[in-house]
Amino acid sequence: MRICVLNMPMEYFSPVSGGAISTVIMESSRELIARGHEVTIMTMVNGDPTYDVGTVAPVAGRTRDDLSFVQRRWSDVRQRIGKWDWPYYEFFRKSYMRRLQELPRAPDVVIVHNDLAAPRFIRNVLPGTKVMTWLHNENRTGPRNILANRTAVDHHITVSGYIRDWTMKHMGVPGEKITAILNAANPETFFPRDGALEPRTPVRVLFASRIDRNKGPDLAADAVATLKSEGLDVTLTIAGGLWWYGHGKEMEDPFFRELKGKMDAAKAEYLGHVTRDFIPELFRAHDIVCLLSRSNDPCPLVCLEALSSGCALLASTRGGIPEVCGGGAILVDPDKSTDVTAALRRLVAEPAELRKWKQAGIERAAQRPWACVAEEVERVCGRLGLETGSRAPAMASS
Repeated sequence: MRICVLNMPMEYFSPVSGGAISTVIMESSRELIARGHEVTIMTMVNGDPTYDVGTVAPVAGRTRDDLSFVQRRWSDVRQRIGKWDWPYYEFFRKSYMRRLQELPRAPDVVIVHNDLAAPRFIRNVLPGTKVMTWLHNENRTGPRNILANRTAVDHHITVSGYIRDWTMKHMGVPGEKITAILNAANPETFFPRDGALEPRTPVRVLFASRIDRNKGPDLAADAVATLKSEGLDVTLTIAGGLWWYGHGKEMEDPFFRELKGKMDAAKAEYLGHVTRDFIPELFRAHDIVCLLSRSNDPCPLVCLEALSSGCALLASTRGGIPEVCGGGAILVDPDKSTDVTAALRRLVAEPAELRKWKQAGIERAAQRPWACVAEEVERVCGRLGLETGSRAPAMASS
């Protein structure tokens, strides 16, 4: 197949400044290419290196800093008229439309990530091409896009059953036009350190995600501070940046100022934003990872990547987290801080308990490499009548 992937607006296909969606695009595209498909990735760029996967076709976009006051006001007007979901979308749309028409051959399928306005425009210029969306969040959009997507979109992929059900409920997508494909982990990148199952002191706890109350870093800090006060030998590392690249401006954020006091109480080390290439080593250096999301987290990459790295995972019961963990993690209600502390206490104080959950996590992650995702994408394309022509053997999925 000839596959064209459209990255979401304001997302960079980069190991330096790209986010989780770009990671999903990179890993799934790598596997699809290995299975004999051609993949072109259309994406905004910002001067940072891009992933060396597929054919990267830069798409021009604009941010607030690129535009004058008058240009921003005029763009706001056009956004309201066009019913677009993203600011300054007209610049992005104009560029990807031009790129699509410049392709030497029409793709068999265009996969659009987290953009529910694009399918109707793509359908206009590529009427013979299948169009799919890949939805990573609770994507809210206007009635105009919902109506257009009933004919413009051939199939929707979601990153979890939670997002599938949410999309069906709020967008009226019929069950036969939507498939949940869980995220995965790359075992060649995320693997346990030597002796990962053996007890050691101190027990090292890690939070690695966006610095946001919804992600629960404060819950991890409070729990570690309590365990330290009880005399347990435990450390805490917090890695992550503020939303929308607020690096270096953390103390301007009210939640971060609150978190800073909790980190100090736990004697935590704060690393700030960590680039993608350092994440595997960071996981391997720790024993327990906390992802205590208060919101309905769709399908965090942290889950399987931490498990694949040999860490025990203490995660919340929200959103798609239970699906992706698949029994390989301890799940707690993030609204019950005493339960969070009790679960972490067992892992820190009981070496056999920690070893059990590390082993369970490694086994769960081994069931979900990115090859499974590529196979499931092929399966969806096959149902749409496309000739997948994979040269790789099929793998079992979960």
